[in-house]
Amino acid sequence: MPCPFCMIASNTPPSTDPAIINSPFESAYPVLSTPIVVAFLDIAPLSPGHLLVCPRRHAMKASEMAVAESAALGFWLPVLTKAVLKSVGTTPEEASWNILQANGTESGQTVPHSHFHIIPRVGLARDANEITDAERQNIVLGEGPREKLDAEDGKRISRGIKSALKEEIEKLKTGGEIVDMEGALSIKVGGNGLKL
Repeated sequence: MPCPFCMIASNTPPSTDPAIINSPFESAYPVLSTPIVVAFLDIAPLSPGHLLVCPRRHAMKASEMAVAESAALGFWLPVLTKAVLKSVGTTPEEASWNILQANGTESGQTVPHSHFHIIPRVGLARDANEITDAERQNIVLGEGPREKLDAEDGKRISRGIKSALKEEIEKLKTGGEIVDMEGALSIKVGGNGLKL
């Protein structure tokens, strides 16, 4: 069976506003599509806004990623986190969330394409000592009850994240942290740029 994340990446060309992908298998709801990185909603989310972020090129494990892919993913993880949290009505200062990544089946990796999960943890605030060991294990491993993402929810949530992401990108451009070089967002590094 072909890699599902490669299928999403190949059907989501780099764009500032990636389109929803419909296929006979599942729909995909991309929110970011650069020459190096793609991000899309998990089709069986642990919470609203559960996002997957991966290199466009197939890399089974993090150790197989190129340095530029790792750097671009490292840049996008906090930016996407802010957008996800804003889209679910909270901020990094108020919220809790997980960023998870597994390498190999023994670690819990179910899709053989390296990826990160951004999982907002919204709900009633609890003290850490109120969380049971079983709950803590589910949180750390990114496990728990899941339902298939409803198409209308997928459209609504992806629109919200894309809108918040555009705002985050504009803040970074205004602050001079990223620039548009040769049609791609880049970080200036010395006299050169790192494409994102």
